[in-house]
Amino acid sequence: MAKVPDEPGLSGPRRNEPEYEVIGGGMIDDLPRAHGGLNNSATRPSPVRSPFKAAAAAAWQDTRISFSSWRFWLACALGVVIAGGLAAAVAGWGQANGWFESSVPSAIYLVMAAWLAIAAAVLGTVWGFRHSRGSIAALLLAGAIRGAAFAVISGVVLLVVGASVGGPLAVAGAAVVVVVLESALFGLIGAGSRACFAGAAPGTALAAVLVAFLCIGNVALTLMLLPGTTGMDQASVPVNVQRDDSGRITAYECVGDLRPVEVAHTERAAWLAASNPALLLGSVAADLVPRDNDVAWVLSGLQWAADGPAREVPCLGGESSDGLAPTVPVALTGLAVQVVVAALVAVPGRWLTSRRATS
Repeated sequence: MAKVPDEPGLSGPRRNEPEYEVIGGGMIDDLPRAHGGLNNSATRPSPVRSPFKAAAAAAWQDTRISFSSWRFWLACALGVVIAGGLAAAVAGWGQANGWFESSVPSAIYLVMAAWLAIAAAVLGTVWGFRHSRGSIAALLLAGAIRGAAFAVISGVVLLVVGASVGGPLAVAGAAVVVVVLESALFGLIGAGSRACFAGAAPGTALAAVLVAFLCIGNVALTLMLLPGTTGMDQASVPVNVQRDDSGRITAYECVGDLRPVEVAHTERAAWLAASNPALLLGSVAADLVPRDNDVAWVLSGLQWAADGPAREVPCLGGESSDGLAPTVPVALTGLAVQVVVAALVAVPGRWLTSRRATS
């Protein structure tokens, strides 16, 4: 049985249209592979793997290169150290300004988890940018595998910190899940940004702009838009009001005539900030933190804003709770926005790469 060698010297359409193409191929080599000569394909066709198995194999082959590099593990360690340092700085600044009445170490633990989500987004973008070859499925899986390695380190550190300060350890589990998701999605953003251009400089600029917006700009834009959401509306009197353990109104009926009230329709702008990795983690972990924690209100604040004025001013337009649409978890909104952004750069990047290869 003779092995069919690669044919790097081919050019033109034949080079980029092999008879059997492995999805995710070319993750390591700079040259695409062409398999199967005329005689070989006529006598014995090459086995075709399922797309998922091919993508998983390509992703694992690519991530093995990262795992064998000391720079990868150094980047993971630096991400955890920087997140811890920034969390201590934020908690110290908040204590100096009277934000926390007690339990500053517990605040450091929770803020550190949020910073680790941002660190995963930044590292995932860099890793995806450096390893931008392969199918979208392979790139997504590779980002998730790298993110899992960083999540294990982050989770262990958070467990140690949480156990030492008495913080809710379930937050560490939520952080592990979010770190893997952010590494995968932002890795796809980095890979797509690199694939959109033949040169590295334009791709770097595009990736930097997208990451800056999703990690900082969306929150800044939301804060600028919030004052413009305030206006006058009509409300009536709520009766038979029911609340949950957090004080949130869950059910009510409306009686009486409508009267003008001033409300802030924060739901019109809050969805922009939902794609921020730190706020996304806060939304996931909000139900895992005791209500008496000093920063519990921060974690659930985005969900309150996304639910709109019905939280504070029920019976808007004379409509009772039975007529309101169910609230959408803000974490799902944030993930949906990130998926859309990743698709907007990954799909065109894949297409542009194919065009450059055939031209």
